[in-house]
Amino acid sequence: MNKEQELPQSVRIAFDQSYEQIRQLSKKKTKILWFKPVAAAAATIALASGVMLTNDTVLAKLQTFFGLKDPGIEVASDHGDVQYVAQSQQSEDITITLEHFFADAYRLAMQLNIESDNMQMGDLYDMNVEYRLYNVQGEEIDAFVSDTKPIAGPGIFSGGEFKLGNVKKHAATLEMLSVSNGIAVPSLDGAKLVIETINLFNKDGNVTSVDGEWAFDLTSTTIETQVFVEGNVVPGLELQQASLTNGSMQVSYKIDNLNENDIFETALVNGNGESFYANSANVKYLEEEQQTIISLVFPYSIWNEQQALSLAVKGYEKLRLVEKE
Repeated sequence: MNKEQELPQSVRIAFDQSYEQIRQLSKKKTKILWFKPVAAAAATIALASGVMLTNDTVLAKLQTFFGLKDPGIEVASDHGDVQYVAQSQQSEDITITLEHFFADAYRLAMQLNIESDNMQMGDLYDMNVEYRLYNVQGEEIDAFVSDTKPIAGPGIFSGGEFKLGNVKKHAATLEMLSVSNGIAVPSLDGAKLVIETINLFNKDGNVTSVDGEWAFDLTSTTIETQVFVEGNVVPGLELQQASLTNGSMQVSYKIDNLNENDIFETALVNGNGESFYANSANVKYLEEEQQTIISLVFPYSIWNEQQALSLAVKGYEKLRLVEKE
């Protein structure tokens, strides 16, 4: 263990938040990243349940992957888009195994098993990892690290949601989900994921950070994409972009009036009347135009049979989304 220090409660809560979120807020004042307030509560409930995937679980359904029922990743899993990797690396007497991995054009999810005979997990309250993502050319394209560390890449994903479970005496399982609300993720085939720090939080508010190097070679399934355009005119609401991929649908729209409390009430609605909601958003204010661009990623899959989709924004008529020919 490299260092241990006691954190005040307020600082520890802040530390639990996404490093990426803090950096985006400080660097780009015109671009604000929002996280759905109920997401943290839902993650806490999932943590308490302790229902996790084990090494020999067949991923026919991903109802427990990432602790929450994610209909997008679940359908993608049915079509073989979630990879069983089972690749292990050791550093600082800690073995990390990348068990499962999922990536499409807008989301990245992974499941890690973390083991060490020198690690006592009995008092573990929470955990996260800091990592860098490199493309096949070896260039850094994304980093989820403390803002005290240098970043060379442009950054792709906004925020990271972590879920801890299956905690044993010397081992635990950690799952992570990151979202790219604004831009499509380049192919990760041949990419490399390098974990450089493990942060462990105990129940008393102490944090222990372990620095090392755990590098994993990535392969990517074929990324499928279907572009949608607006099928009707809605005054005050203009579609900027809509792309459906393996387990995610990214939608960006421009509106005249923004009520910040309504952002996460925006729903993707299919032809059966089912609604799907995003957990994070990019919000960009256009001062000269007095308009706002909102970008959301919904848990919906290109493999869904029902593709009659519409966007329901509070205070506006439904915007029909039709496949671009």
